[in-house]
Amino acid sequence: MGSIELFPERRRRPQTDERRQHPRATLKTEVHLGSESNFYTGFMNDISEGGLFVATHQVMARGTKLMLEFSLPDDESPIRVTGEVRWTREYNPSSDGAPGLGFQFLDLSASDRARIESFVKLRETLFYDE
Repeated sequence: MGSIELFPERRRRPQTDERRQHPRATLKTEVHLGSESNFYTGFMNDISEGGLFVATHQVMARGTKLMLEFSLPDDESPIRVTGEVRWTREYNPSSDGAPGLGFQFLDLSASDRARIESFVKLRETLFYDE
């Protein structure tokens, strides 16, 4: 007789690096975030062609959509894209991770995607130890 898994939703989720669809690279730069009624500035920690992480103490709900504007090093024209908050990390004094927001790009143009992909390939990809 086979075993039955009573609570499959309790299975351990894969580590962050196992869920990534795109390689990421470190990029410490200012990023502007805006909506119709608010404007924020934060600091990007890393980027991929799928999204970016902004280190900030600003709390936003998952699903919040904002306009993001940032520049890549040695690239004069900024990238402007709509981003959706996919995950948040709250401040935790016992954690090494900065508080902030993980954004997924929603309407990244093909040319901006190529610019980011090229940047990531030139930089050392981030890997996390388990």
